[in-house]
Amino acid sequence: MKRSLKAKYHIMIAVLLGLIALQTTFLLFVVSQAKDLMGLAGDIHSIVIVFVFVIFVYIVVLYNYIPFHLRRAIKEVEALVVSISNGNYQIDIDSSTYDQDKDFQDLIFALDKMLGIIMRFDNAKADKIFEHHQRLQLLINLLPQAILITGVNGDVVYCNEQLRKRFPMISEMVNLNELILKNDYQARIVAVLIDALRYGNNIYDVLVDDLVYLGKAKINGSIVRNRKGISTGAVYVMDFVDNEKQD
Repeated sequence: MKRSLKAKYHIMIAVLLGLIALQTTFLLFVVSQAKDLMGLAGDIHSIVIVFVFVIFVYIVVLYNYIPFHLRRAIKEVEALVVSISNGNYQIDIDSSTYDQDKDFQDLIFALDKMLGIIMRFDNAKADKIFEHHQRLQLLINLLPQAILITGVNGDVVYCNEQLRKRFPMISEMVNLNELILKNDYQARIVAVLIDALRYGNNIYDVLVDDLVYLGKAKINGSIVRNRKGISTGAVYVMDFVDNEKQD
């Protein structure tokens, strides 16, 4: 198992203390074996110079080694976190890439485990959203009224079969403002929807009469707003009454 940065630092400090202890041992040995003062001074001078140079070089290496490996490990973690924050959950974490330090490697593996949990949660959430979407679509299609859901700019988000029967030109790929309508009755119905969207107003029991076939449409609609209260679209329910039904 790879040692952590803290363990490496402790080992390097222990080596430094060992060099100092070795220098002290050599000095004591030279002093104990000295035969004359001049020879002793020369030996001590040589030992001090050699060990000062060695210790100086070692301290320089130690001074740069720890920050270098620390920065490299932090950059790897930072790059991984930035990738996750940008929505990239499909990250293949190779342990050989993140093996500079055991502590950081444990953090990387913890992030990998978190990504697995997030992916499972997102998949479960997506499945539930799809199921609820299907239920709502089926429910809307079973209603006898014509249902229209639009975006704030008039883009059609969803319409049920009852609406498609009345307005074959409406689908999820059109905009209400760009529709080519076949008669004045349809144009007045769409105009009511567009005006409600433009001014952000709910509408209740608005009647539009068919002057040719003597039918009528009753329109109810509510503006959809986000958490900030800004309009994002609308939902409309239309009841159509034909002349035959009135008779």
